[in-house]
Amino acid sequence: MKIILKTSSQEHILAGGSADHEDPIHLTISAQRTLQSVRAIRASSVQTYDRGNLQIKLTFEVGRLHESQSDAMNYMLIHASTITNAHGELLLQLEDPAHRSLILESATLVSIQTAYKGNASHTLYEIYGGKLHVNQSS
Repeated sequence: MKIILKTSSQEHILAGGSADHEDPIHLTISAQRTLQSVRAIRASSVQTYDRGNLQIKLTFEVGRLHESQSDAMNYMLIHASTITNAHGELLLQLEDPAHRSLILESATLVSIQTAYKGNASHTLYEIYGGKLHVNQSS
């Protein structure tokens, strides 16, 4: 699976997919609805109301091999600063015969954590967004 964060000015490849030996691992998607709770005095129970908002949280890890230990260290130090304020559309390109893809709207990079060991870097991404849907134009 290839994962790309598209902003208004550029595309950030967060996972290059099988061709680049950058498949995401530990991929999780969770959805949470925003609820309003009413706790009336002397009421027998709490009442909840769905506010109609849905927030999607996507987390995944990517391992990358670099030419040298120095390259891995440089990537670790610089990568986060290049995408820290990234906000846009997250494209998840599935590597299946149908070439399907999913889009996470209003995607915002919330957290990024990168480490290196030897000539490999390991990055954990946490992204929040709105609607997650199948891209109809694929």
